[in-house]
This record gives sequence, structure tokens and C-alpha cells, in this order.
Amino acid sequence: MPWCPKCKAEYREGFTECSTCKVPLVDTLPEENEVLEREKFVLPDGMEKPIAVYTASNRLEAETICDLLREHDIAVLDRPAAFRQIQAYSGADARFGVEIMVDASQTAQARALIEEMKHDLEKQPVDEDELARLAEEQAMETPEQPMEDNVSFKLLPVVIGVIVVALALLYFVAN
Repeated sequence: MPWCPKCKAEYREGFTECSTCKVPLVDTLPEENEVLEREKFVLPDGMEKPIAVYTASNRLEAETICDLLREHDIAVLDRPAAFRQIQAYSGADARFGVEIMVDASQTAQARALIEEMKHDLEKQPVDEDELARLAEEQAMETPEQPMEDNVSFKLLPVVIGVIVVALALLYFVAN
């Protein structure tokens, strides 16, 4: 199974590039100490000094803007907006938005393109069917994440049992 060397997401056979990090997939992940030796934050080609130009409210908006910027030959990097606070955690999601970064030399051009796109969208809103199609397309590209066990569901029978015993004791004490 291919893996992303950056975010460590596992992909099905046939995928060659990470949909999130836009880096080529590898057959095996390097050992942890190899990763620590290498630079943890790898900038895309053409980016020397990254500057945040926009914070998207969700992953779909971020992907749309990143695609627009790439179409205009602007090197782009996206990361969770709260990246500075949660940088040590892997698998960060877009709960706080997605920060879009470009090289300092291309910030004015990137901001102008983003503003132009936002202005065009305000004039002509995207059709609901088109949004659904885009979301489905993105879901097909995103690898399935393993579902984590929810501790609260494991504790539910214990909590119910304690409540039943407490009610029974209360009943017998009251009578």
C-alpha cells in the first residue's frame, strides 16, 4: 500500500500523489528517527519564504483556491490554520480553517486572484448540484481514515449499570 511520507496517510493501490500534501507517495514509511533527522517542514518547489494569504473555512474551499493558484503557476502550501499551536500533532484537520500560503514574492498576485474569485462567486453563486459533485469528487480522492474507538460508547454500559444500581438502592431506602 502506498503511503504519504509527509502526513503518513495510507492510500489504496493506484494512487501516486497525496491529495492533501501534493507529494509523491512511497511504498514504505521511513523509520521515526529518520524522519526526525530530516527537516520536518518541507516547502514546495518555488517557495522560499511562505506567507499566509488566505484562511479558507473548509477543505473544499482551500482545495478550490489552491487549484486556482496552481493554474496561475503559483507555488502553494496549505495547512490547518491552527498549525502553529498544534504542529506537534499529526493528522490535524480543518476544524479551525485551512491556511493557504504562497511565496512572499507572489502574495500580491495570489491575493488578487483570490479576491477576483470571491467577487465572481458573489455575482454568480455556485449551484447546489455543482457543490455536491465537488464534495463527492473530493471524498473519492481522500483516503479512508481508520475509525477510532470512542471511549464514551465503551463506558455507556458501565454508566447505565451504575444508574440502575443507584435507582434500586434509592427505591429500597425510600421504602
